[in-house]
Amino acid sequence: MNDNFEPALTPEKINQLLSAAARDAMARILCEQDAATRPTDEELDERIAQLDELEPQLKRQARNSDYSKAEPMLRAAAQGIGITLPTAIPVALGRQGMQLLRSLCSLESEVLDGEDVRTAALPIVHQFGGTDVDSFVVAPVLLEDAIARTYQRNPSHHMKGNIDTIAKLLRLRFGNIPVAILTKAEQDAFFRWLARLPRNHGKAHGKNRFTEKDGRSGPLDPEKYAFTKDDEIAWADAADEAIMEEIRARNDISVLEKRAILAERLTPRLTLTTLKRYRDSFSRVMKGADDLGCKNRPPVLSYKDIETIVKADENKDDLYIRVTKPKLRMAWTEERLAEFLTCPIYTGSSSPHRRWRPGNVIVRDAIYWVPLIVLAIGSRIEEILELKRTDIVYRNKVYCLAIGLGPEQRTKTEASERVIPIPQMLLDLGFIDWWKSLGEDHGLLLFPDAAERSSKGTAADPFSKAFYRILDHLDLRSFDEDIYALRKTLSSMLHSAGVAENERQAIAGHRRSNVINRCYTAHRTKDLKAAVDRAAFQLEIVMDARHGFPVIRSSGLAGTEPLLAEVILADDGQAQSILLTRAGQDDHVFAFHRCDPISGDRLPTEDVFAAAKAFREICDQSAVRLPIHHLKRLAFEHFQALG
Repeated sequence: MNDNFEPALTPEKINQLLSAAARDAMARILCEQDAATRPTDEELDERIAQLDELEPQLKRQARNSDYSKAEPMLRAAAQGIGITLPTAIPVALGRQGMQLLRSLCSLESEVLDGEDVRTAALPIVHQFGGTDVDSFVVAPVLLEDAIARTYQRNPSHHMKGNIDTIAKLLRLRFGNIPVAILTKAEQDAFFRWLARLPRNHGKAHGKNRFTEKDGRSGPLDPEKYAFTKDDEIAWADAADEAIMEEIRARNDISVLEKRAILAERLTPRLTLTTLKRYRDSFSRVMKGADDLGCKNRPPVLSYKDIETIVKADENKDDLYIRVTKPKLRMAWTEERLAEFLTCPIYTGSSSPHRRWRPGNVIVRDAIYWVPLIVLAIGSRIEEILELKRTDIVYRNKVYCLAIGLGPEQRTKTEASERVIPIPQMLLDLGFIDWWKSLGEDHGLLLFPDAAERSSKGTAADPFSKAFYRILDHLDLRSFDEDIYALRKTLSSMLHSAGVAENERQAIAGHRRSNVINRCYTAHRTKDLKAAVDRAAFQLEIVMDARHGFPVIRSSGLAGTEPLLAEVILADDGQAQSILLTRAGQDDHVFAFHRCDPISGDRLPTEDVFAAAKAFREICDQSAVRLPIHHLKRLAFEHFQALG
């Protein structure tokens, strides 16, 4: 597919284009005036006569909507500032262009006849908001220049990703235009466009078949790959429209239930938080333009403006719902945690490439150790992937990980630099013996296999993709309970175990007023070792003679299989129906219908209370996996309260 987006030729763009044309012509005239070599009188008279003859021709052509004389000037100016013109010059631009050309011809004639361009050109300069000729002929600040300056102003590794994203989107939408063109109206249209982008834009359609080598390597071939952001928006809009019509046609459920179903089925778009983050990145680009002396730089949209854009369509349709699916990053449930800790990665898989299939192979590499370390000390993934073999130290009779202390390690903040004791769980699994057994050919990094997956210098994203692929096969992947949420899982466990907040923050690498974690953790290794070991994973670890190292046999976290709750909403927000089932079984453990399925009559209040009491007794005795939709969770909990 091709990008069919053609930016509208707004009055602001027309003004910038004409200003660029005037600037180019004026710069040429100024250069010729100040040149050391002057034409002869005969040459000057001939040129002045040509210009005088041209002016009435331009008037006649403009009268007949013939803009051919001005077109070369307009297209050259448009190309210089990154504006795309249609095949036929629009009337508004054509007439103004012809008028400008007449003014420039008159100006050049006057200058050739002895006038000073710096004085004679002032009416044209003032027309475009300039003050003097010398500053007017200076080229405007272009978007690419502002982006380059933004990188210089924000050199940190963590800021680079934010700038990369907004730079790519700005280039796609605007090209290399003058920053002054990005008026409030242009910004409004830009963020409305961003608000329609699918949450996973650029990730879901696959690119392997579009590479130059028709495989998994090589850059994208532009002749093969042309799937644009507009294509992604169009596909998502079409899919959502079909779903909307399907749900709208149903007469057996309430409007509230329809909205709940739509919330689960419609394409998630960019969240308000993401749009605000993009707005902040855009603001940095505009500040970069300020640094370069950009004049008349438009103000940046406010957060309130962004919120207004997102809410613009809320009242158009009772079923309208903008799905964003923000990550809540919830702590892993004990059931999922136990299932993960006893999966084939740790108990034995069929091969190094099929970690989800049970077998006798245990490979102790990044896939094995990194999730355990993130879970055990609540670290960031990239912090662990960047560890060197020399970052394992022995301090105060405790084995520790020195995190973020090397000059090459890109910590998020100064608070991320810390020395954390290695938890007993990792020691019991033979982490130190594994580390000592690494040969010289292993390299400097503790987990070189993770770095080998990366082609862009950051190992976290490719590692996460490989890890999620395994979780998918294990049926353990959860949108909110992802690998990054393991940090929250440890924090929750330590909080439940009574670990003080200052110790929890130091372990996780969070900022704590004026306390420097690097110093705090370095001198309290024994206290922190006791703190991290209070996380109760309840693992049974035994020495396995076949593998020659300790392995996980079981986890005491595993309880009974949780019941699955299904809730159907009524128009008043209460539960119309509630069903409890066990995974893999068709029979219901509990079934409640507010209206009799046969007669359609509503149940008496006393029957509802009796059902709620029985329901609550079941829930008190079993773990229950609640619905994802927040209104269904509220209805579930309200029904429990009735019991």
